[in-house]
Amino acid sequence: MFLLSGQKGKDAMITDSRFGGGRSVDVDSVKVDSLEVYRHPLLKTISPYLHSLESLKDPVARLWQPQLVCATCVLMAYDAADGLCVRLQTARDLWDPIDQQLGGRTYNGLCKAMLRQAEWVLPVLQADLREHVRRVLPRLPRCCGWSLFAVDGSKEELPRTASNEAFFELADNGHHPQARISGIVEVHTSLLWDYRVDKGNACEKRHLMAMAADLPKKSLLLGDANYVGYPLWRHLHQLGQRFLVRVGGCVSLLRDLWPQADLQREGELVFVWPPGRQESDEPLVLRLLSVGHGEHRVYLLTNVLDVVQLSRRRAGKIYRLRWGVELFFRGFKRTLGLFKLKSRTAQRAVLELEWALIAANILTLVGVWALLAAGKNPRLLSLAGVIQSVRQALHHPLSTSASDVGDRLERRLAGSLRDTYRRRGPKRSRHRPYTRNTPKPHRKPPRIRPATAKEQAYAQLRWRKDEA
Repeated sequence: MFLLSGQKGKDAMITDSRFGGGRSVDVDSVKVDSLEVYRHPLLKTISPYLHSLESLKDPVARLWQPQLVCATCVLMAYDAADGLCVRLQTARDLWDPIDQQLGGRTYNGLCKAMLRQAEWVLPVLQADLREHVRRVLPRLPRCCGWSLFAVDGSKEELPRTASNEAFFELADNGHHPQARISGIVEVHTSLLWDYRVDKGNACEKRHLMAMAADLPKKSLLLGDANYVGYPLWRHLHQLGQRFLVRVGGCVSLLRDLWPQADLQREGELVFVWPPGRQESDEPLVLRLLSVGHGEHRVYLLTNVLDVVQLSRRRAGKIYRLRWGVELFFRGFKRTLGLFKLKSRTAQRAVLELEWALIAANILTLVGVWALLAAGKNPRLLSLAGVIQSVRQALHHPLSTSASDVGDRLERRLAGSLRDTYRRRGPKRSRHRPYTRNTPKPHRKPPRIRPATAKEQAYAQLRWRKDEA
């Protein structure tokens, strides 16, 4: 790694940190590709999350190397300017003047490099960011010994061009093409663990089945009523993944499939065994919990059968934490201002969305580690405070000394906390007043029927074979 000595111009020197900072060479005599040469504190803040790309080289693009492409895309995602070319120019202004020849000047050249490098750069960076999240997990609170993750999906609006309409198809309202995002998020800090980008009508269940295998051990997955069905639950159970999912009237369950089965003290032992799968597949043994009361009653289904590990009261508290994934999408689309993409072709739109998700994950990692370094609770992280700090550093003109900008950025990141005061009223917008025509949520319980004699015989036969 090479560190810039702070002097500008042709006679500037760089220090090789591999030799204890005691070796200096001319800038013109060595080709510098590391982000550490850049003097701006914001680049130095995000550079630890891009080290995995240092060894990757693009033999075609001399100006746009993978690490520089990644840094540029991340900085462009943080910028609130309307035009992508304007964002590119802002990102280029952060590069040190003596190293501007390492990067290109046009957005078209950047997009060509992004398309060419995406196949072998994005998987490496995604795996490295996942390892960064894994290092944070031991510093975060656990519930019943589990790390809590939530899964959900959202849609991104796209410009209405022929390319986007042909690939992503029109939205439900028939006006704009949309892209589907499915993400798994750590609920306390909204750190993004994994994601999938697809067409607007893509199936979120298939996305979850593809992402579930990479979840960390001793994790509990939370899902809303969209993640239901025997194939999905069977896949998660075979992976050894514990889950807690909300169910409603569209779910059909069985009871008394095995008459000798005992009912749990908290929750009823139920079975999931569709009629078309009874001859080939085994029934799933799950636990149905009812939490809340009145119109706020919620029905939860889990494969954690031990009441000691997951009580009914604890399950209700844990499921409320699923709101962390909603906060992630709200912060991604509204706080960062990424509710609508700018790209007018399908290929570039997919890459713009991928890099925006990576940038949001790096932003959250920067904020979490800043709070941990300051001895503060990472659960109180304010994404709005982090992005304000980053944007202030992004547009701040760099003076002769970067220490002032760096110290200000560090202090602001350490102070990016949510409001801790107790609210005296509901946090509801005055623009959406409650009226008589506002429908109230009516959650129906899942349908539970007793197993037939034939189904009981099938079950007994299967359990005897397993015991033998």
